[in-house]
Amino acid sequence: MDDDDAQCYNEQIKYFEQNSGSMTDLLKQQLYVVKSSLGAINDCLSGIVYNEAKMRNGLLQVKDSIEKFVLKTESVKNTLSIKIMVDSHRTRVNDALNSVQWALNILIDSIANVRKGILQPQVVPPSLLIDAFM
Repeated sequence: MDDDDAQCYNEQIKYFEQNSGSMTDLLKQQLYVVKSSLGAINDCLSGIVYNEAKMRNGLLQVKDSIEKFVLKTESVKNTLSIKIMVDSHRTRVNDALNSVQWALNILIDSIANVRKGILQPQVVPPSLLIDAFM
């Protein structure tokens, strides 16, 4: 090996050492960037977990409100159906009372007309009327 070869090797070794130092600096900078990125991702994930918990609580409150509303609606529906049923029965009772009142009025009119010697047409059975006209 001669001096030129030795000098060439020395230059290459120095060049490698210089590049090695800049490579180390680049790796350190890259490591800093990766750490910063991971920190930002961690912060983002923490925010997502917090927001998820907030949303879960909010959705539970909405669910509770809907369940309360459904219970109130069911109660109102039941009350309304009872009212409708009571109104139906009241209407039937009124119809029955009106029929009894009508029959009572006919009976009273018949009694008053019998005293005068007149037969009330509503009291006379149809067979008696047919026999009377024949």
